Amino acid sequence: MRMKKKNKSHKKKINYISLIVSIIILVMVLLVNEATVVRPLLWILAIILWTVNILYLIKPRLIVIIGFFIGMLFGSIIIDSLISLTFKRIPVFAYNITKLGSVKVYNALGLRVWQCSEDDELIVDPFNNNGYMCNADDIEVIEANSFLNTVVANYAEYSNKYIKLKGKISKKTGQNYLEMRPYETKTVTVNGYVTFADNITLKALFKNNSSNLDNYDVYDEIIIVGKIKNLEIVDGKYIVYMDETKVVSNINLNSFSIAVTKANVCGPKKLLYSNSDKKIYSYCIEEMIITYPDNNYDIANALSSNKLQVEELYTNPLEILKNDVDDSSILKFNDYSVLICDDKVSNDVIIGSKIMNFNNVVCDTINEQS
Repeated sequence: MRMKKKNKSHKKKINYISLIVSIIILVMVLLVNEATVVRPLLWILAIILWTVNILYLIKPRLIVIIGFFIGMLFGSIIIDSLISLTFKRIPVFAYNITKLGSVKVYNALGLRVWQCSEDDELIVDPFNNNGYMCNADDIEVIEANSFLNTVVANYAEYSNKYIKLKGKISKKTGQNYLEMRPYETKTVTVNGYVTFADNITLKALFKNNSSNLDNYDVYDEIIIVGKIKNLEIVDGKYIVYMDETKVVSNINLNSFSIAVTKANVCGPKKLLYSNSDKKIYSYCIEEMIITYPDNNYDIANALSSNKLQVEELYTNPLEILKNDVDDSSILKFNDYSVLICDDKVSNDVIIGSKIMNFNNVVCDTINEQS
């Protein structure tokens, strides 16, 4: 009788010790904020100790023990995610770790943790709602032409990894989708026009709408960062999918220059662009090129794509001539002139050569325009 009581007391002692050991192990695992194989193994060891405790106390059937262990493991993964979310910690059960330069991304159940550098605070993205979340300035950029011409042969090198690409947009839809294709760099013309190859296409998908895409049009050069998701062959042509895409370039539209080529023969004024407020014409001009730091556009393209506002064409004139008949005026610049018609009777703005005068052209009245 005494012997049985002694054994029972000994079992309880073993249970308390294993319980304390498992708690110590869990605390150690949580204190270490690094992604190592040891952390999940130690956590599983603690779960095993807890399971052994249950075995000592209630002696359940084997299937109950297995079910308890699986439940503890699943519950631990959920608790791990909650701890990572609340305290911004690297998940113990990070099932996939990707790298791009100094950036590390830890994927766990229900969230993603970004470590942008060793010194930066961790960024937690619940339910992976966002795309790339770090600063991409220090990441080496890859030319889209080079990437698309080699990705098929080297797909394993890029699969499921983040890359930073620079190339021209071959297609764009709204604020959450664009395509890139390779092209011959020597064929770039005004407005960035090129002839795209059609044997391979990069399709970039955005997690959320990106208002930055509003500043870009087809043929514009853009820099994006995202994860290479998969590669498909459709009708003998390759399609590379990029997910979690983010635009990391900016179009500089604040600085531009204007180059004007006068026409040899001055014919009637030509409509360049119109909106609900104004009609923009050219007169006696063969070509007018707007040059930005990143690209060149003809005047019609710059206006229609909203890269250039009409008012930007006639700021800071060298001279202003007033009409004696109405309130129209001509603003003189180095290489061109702008006739702003009397807005009480006309919506016309006419861009002409630097010698254009009021007698050269006629402003259409609003009744005539309608």
